Amino acid sequence: MNSGVPREVTIAVGAAALGARAVVATAGLAAIAARVSLRLPVIGPIGRRAVDRLSVEGEYVIADVLPVAVERGKRLVAAVITAIVAELDLTTLVREHADLNAIAADLDIEAILDRVDLNAVIAERVNLDAAVGLVDLDVVAGGIDIDAIAARIDIDAILGRVDLIGLAEEVIDGVDLTDIIRDASTSVTADVMTDVRGTSERADDAVANAINRILRRRVADGAADGQVPGE
Repeated sequence: MNSGVPREVTIAVGAAALGARAVVATAGLAAIAARVSLRLPVIGPIGRRAVDRLSVEGEYVIADVLPVAVERGKRLVAAVITAIVAELDLTTLVREHADLNAIAADLDIEAILDRVDLNAVIAERVNLDAAVGLVDLDVVAGGIDIDAIAARIDIDAILGRVDLIGLAEEVIDGVDLTDIIRDASTSVTADVMTDVRGTSERADDAVANAINRILRRRVADGAADGQVPGE
């Protein structure tokens, strides 16, 4: 029968099994012989001393030899398992006999991601400059509908969140209204005085022109009558 296990491994396992069977059989025969010998009148005391000695030897074996044997047995088992694994194609075995979809379905992906420091992974393993260099920003910007984005903005809601009164108070606090009013008043007063002077001058000119017209007429009339004005 060929099970695919290396021949060296089967030989080692077979030898261990035969040794264990031999030990068990020998122990059984020794126990029967000991019970029979201890019942004999002459051999009994000698046998009991022998049994006591064997008991001491057994305690020594259990206390000192057995742990070493167990440790060597563990090493033997580890070597056997290592040899078996080395001869097996675990990848093929997993593909043929394991339901990877079922295994993946049982995985808690969120718990796995919670344990992963994605920021550190990106910072250490991702070349962001190279990644950004591959992005055509013109194409990205061309695909953005600014009008649609603006249409989705609720201006009233934004203004509703703005403290216009507080903003106005801050603006007013930052403006020196006294100087502005003083400058404006001075400018307005100067402009008004200029307009008043100009209007007064024009009125004086109009009155003078009117008087001159009247006087010229009188002068003209007196000259026609042979009289000199003022006589």
